[in-house]
Amino acid sequence: MNIIKTFPAVILVASAFSVQAQNVEKLHISGIEAGKDGDRFNVSMKVSPRDYRLSLNREIEIVPVIWSEDSTQSLELPSITIAGKNMYHYDIRNGRPSTSDAVYRSGKGETVEYNQSVDYEPWMDKSTFGFLRRERGCCGSPKGEETVPVAEIDYTPEVFAPQFVYTRPKAQGEKIINLEGQAYIDFPVNRTEIYPDYRKNPLELQKILKTIDAVKGNSDATVKQISLKGFASPEGPYNNNVRLAKGRTQALKEYVGKQYDFAQSVYKTSFEPEDWEGLVDSLKVSVLPAREEILALIAQDIEPDRKDALIKKRFPSDYAYILKYIYPALRHTNYVITYSVRKYTDVNEIKRVMAERPNELSLEEFYLLAQSYPAGSKEFDEVFDIAVRMFPNDPVANLNAANAAMASGHLDSAEKYLAKSGDSADADYARGLCKALRNDYDGAAALLEKAGAQGMSQARNAIDAVKEAKRGKTPVTFISQ
Repeated sequence: MNIIKTFPAVILVASAFSVQAQNVEKLHISGIEAGKDGDRFNVSMKVSPRDYRLSLNREIEIVPVIWSEDSTQSLELPSITIAGKNMYHYDIRNGRPSTSDAVYRSGKGETVEYNQSVDYEPWMDKSTFGFLRRERGCCGSPKGEETVPVAEIDYTPEVFAPQFVYTRPKAQGEKIINLEGQAYIDFPVNRTEIYPDYRKNPLELQKILKTIDAVKGNSDATVKQISLKGFASPEGPYNNNVRLAKGRTQALKEYVGKQYDFAQSVYKTSFEPEDWEGLVDSLKVSVLPAREEILALIAQDIEPDRKDALIKKRFPSDYAYILKYIYPALRHTNYVITYSVRKYTDVNEIKRVMAERPNELSLEEFYLLAQSYPAGSKEFDEVFDIAVRMFPNDPVANLNAANAAMASGHLDSAEKYLAKSGDSADADYARGLCKALRNDYDGAAALLEKAGAQGMSQARNAIDAVKEAKRGKTPVTFISQ
């Protein structure tokens, strides 16, 4: 800000110091100028000894002084003493008072031009300038001391508080949630019947049933669809694998259907006779010696049975590993439980659901909950953080999370979110603020100008502050409101 607010004896009135200002006038001081110049603090003023009317054995010492805002530090500048006739001669004979730098006779002499300079120290950025008025009697005996504040000093950097704009998401229609998983049902060789107690089937079947039960037990949810997709591994004749994948998926549907009273229309089945895509994914992370050759062979446009036979023939040791460790994992069922959830409007309900099942909240519900907390609070930031985890690719979720991160000073996180915040005026504005926080004023100005041209009213103040910072007129620190 680079401001010194002075009081009545100097320039600007501040009522809290009106009494002290009157005392400054009684000190017969005029033309007070005080301020920072580079690494020095300068004080100049005029003192008129002629205007003092002191008794013979009385003197007044005037001490310019600077106090820190918290009163923990202070600095006294060289002082001036105005003395009555007897005290003046006493001081001249015995040496001026040890605390004073100059002594003048009361009621006589010309106006004293006072000019002093001291090293500027950081604590002076926020301080008070004024005087100590020390009165002494015969032979220098103390008679009292008075503090006379004159000016408030404020050299703290210009502070701009950007307005972080949080975007309300558009209201969505029905909330549809998908719970996905994989189950590895064991079947006897070449059979499609399900045996619930066979090998690991009790555990794998429970994975599906528990997922359905979690939805069915939620009074706010309604099951819409249960999708089952069966996969078989590539070994053996393709036509037989079609039969196995289709038959085993149908068997699983019938097993699940017996456990619940859902309409048949709720179930949807599909199958993949041979999971070549799954095989490729598994090979890419394997350390098989012939991995690259096998992947190149799989990529060829040849019919499935011949492809499997060539792998077995050309790479027998690798194929043995694939048959034992990779193919069994390709015989699985992907399941998706699709359900709808009612909308929440009460923030206490939203808070409860966020703690228990955050995936069932819409972006709008997250926004409503966030608005119930003070901006910048831990709870406020947490809501937007959870929202972006639930909707990692949504532009609005990322934009709001970016604003919360910037307000908390987490610029690295903010930049990651901003990369996925879309191309709206709000997003350009937020990116401009982030660049300003990084002291990239050119980049900030360009983005803020773009946002302003699209109607962002908040961009104007930000543009002015960034331009001033770029000119170097004052250091600009961006802080949250």
